[in-house]
Amino acid sequence: MFEFVTGYVMGSRQAGKAAGMAGSAGAFAGETSRVLDVNERLDRLVIVVEAMWSLLEESGLTKEQLEERIEAMDAADGAADGRVQRQKLRCPNCDSVVVDGIGRCQICGTEVGEVSPFAGI
Repeated sequence: MFEFVTGYVMGSRQAGKAAGMAGSAGAFAGETSRVLDVNERLDRLVIVVEAMWSLLEESGLTKEQLEERIEAMDAADGAADGRVQRQKLRCPNCDSVVVDGIGRCQICGTEVGEVSPFAGI
């Protein structure tokens, strides 16, 4: 009888460890999914930027003009650091912060303006 109880307890502990490991694996899979989403967004961004530059280049703009504009836009938020700090969009009706790219307040439904062509990138 002692062997049965010992086996049962050991089996329960192993099942608990297995369940814990499965939970950890699930959390890791979620993180992996987010990384893949970021990679997909980055790939899309590269395509958009390359398409825009090819159109601009065909219009006669130069690489030097592009570099000057990049520097100016980088510094526009107060720091030339290679990053963009966007201002949070606020609802004119209820003053809630509006989720980027949806075009209307998620609290009161007020239309807040055009959705940026870069929303979701």
